[in-house]
Amino acid sequence: MNSSKLWTLCRIVVFIMVILIFSPLVIPVGKADPFLLGMPYTLWMGFLVSLILLALTIIGSFVHPGRDE
Repeated sequence: MNSSKLWTLCRIVVFIMVILIFSPLVIPVGKADPFLLGMPYTLWMGFLVSLILLALTIIGSFVHPGRDE
């Protein structure tokens, strides 16, 4: 896969992640269960989303079309 397609894929996935962050999948109304290592669902989903966005940022920095300029 060339870097232009990877860059487009990164942008699409980031856009989808931003939409999902504020959806009931990540922030359910009035729900804290299940707990993982004593942390409520919303907190560990926030950590997971942050790690995914960090990975996409790192990948995006390597495949950005203007990187070589």
